[in-house]
Amino acid sequence: MAAATLARRIGRSGAPGPCPDRSLQRARHVPEPPLPLCAARVFHVSPCRGLGCPCILPEWVGVSPCPALSVQSAFGERTLHLWGCAVPVLTCLCPPGVLPLCCRPPAWDRATRPLPSPLQPPGLPLAPCRSFSNNKIQVELDESSGVAMMKFKSPPVNSLSLEFLTEFSISLEKLENNRACRGVIITSAVPKIFSSGLDITEMCGKSVEHYTEFWRAVQEMWLRLYGSNMVTVAAVNGSSPAGGCLVALSCDYRIMAENPKFSIGLNEAQLGIVAPFWFKDTFVNVVGHRIAERSLQLGSLHPAPEALKLGLVDELVPEEKLMEKAAAVMAQWLALPDHARQLTKTMMRKAVLDRLVAHREEDIKNFITFVSKESIQKSLRMYMEMLKKRKS
Repeated sequence: MAAATLARRIGRSGAPGPCPDRSLQRARHVPEPPLPLCAARVFHVSPCRGLGCPCILPEWVGVSPCPALSVQSAFGERTLHLWGCAVPVLTCLCPPGVLPLCCRPPAWDRATRPLPSPLQPPGLPLAPCRSFSNNKIQVELDESSGVAMMKFKSPPVNSLSLEFLTEFSISLEKLENNRACRGVIITSAVPKIFSSGLDITEMCGKSVEHYTEFWRAVQEMWLRLYGSNMVTVAAVNGSSPAGGCLVALSCDYRIMAENPKFSIGLNEAQLGIVAPFWFKDTFVNVVGHRIAERSLQLGSLHPAPEALKLGLVDELVPEEKLMEKAAAVMAQWLALPDHARQLTKTMMRKAVLDRLVAHREEDIKNFITFVSKESIQKSLRMYMEMLKKRKS
């Protein structure tokens, strides 16, 4: 919800608006904010995680039968805290430097250290920054902003191997289960490449059991990313063919580095491979049926400017400003109530997700049948030989 809209609901004069419940009339004695509310910068709106804010009196607890919203607006070093199912049910101007307890991440009370963040409001204490990494992926979570940074670090080209896909899904699950995390920015730590897509070596000369395990991992990665409750922003800082394009398409927003040498697209047809129906559905939902139909049949890789024109990416920015822009976009998305955004996202994507879930085993069988064909194996071997010659 935009700050201006919130300001109108709260009241233009700067004083707390009329309280709809007589039991909350005490809230009217709260001192008037030092600035009019319409001048406040709303930086966080979320469902209350539980009470305990020192600004809320015990007798106010439980008066609202609906899930509470916590709206925090910065007034210098002070925070306006609105609690209740209606805005405003209860307004409290917290003491300087105090962030309402019900809005703090669970790990707030652990030792903190100052960490710069483009999403962190000035004058408020910073929560700890958690990080975890594995062989292929590095994740840093800034609990003060609720934003995680996920970097692919599997040189030379961040190919989606079985190990990579497994670690990707585990990393997403960890973030999804962390109540402090509301959004994730996905990018690459490898220069000039976002992800080269599915690892060809996982599909060439392997057993049926291996193909089954690999394709199930591809499905799991997509189901987790495309169906995530978190805000997902792809900061595409290099080329992103095939499965790498799918990762970007599965995010809520795509920002690409403005470099004509970078390209993106589902180019499976160039290898004699048919993109699965859920690759196709994801692509159609982003660019529309006609563009997807032409691009998939031709196996097109689109240079960054063309990708923007087609709607395959949402924005192009200079490479040095990519992460700054991703943080700004994330802040814009996180300014909305999580529950409304999540329900809308589910409504838009549920049919596509359900289709794969309902036909998951059939999809695996189709993949095994297709990739096991001698003609496909020959095509994959030729492609691998071509890559070896390029490297030598």
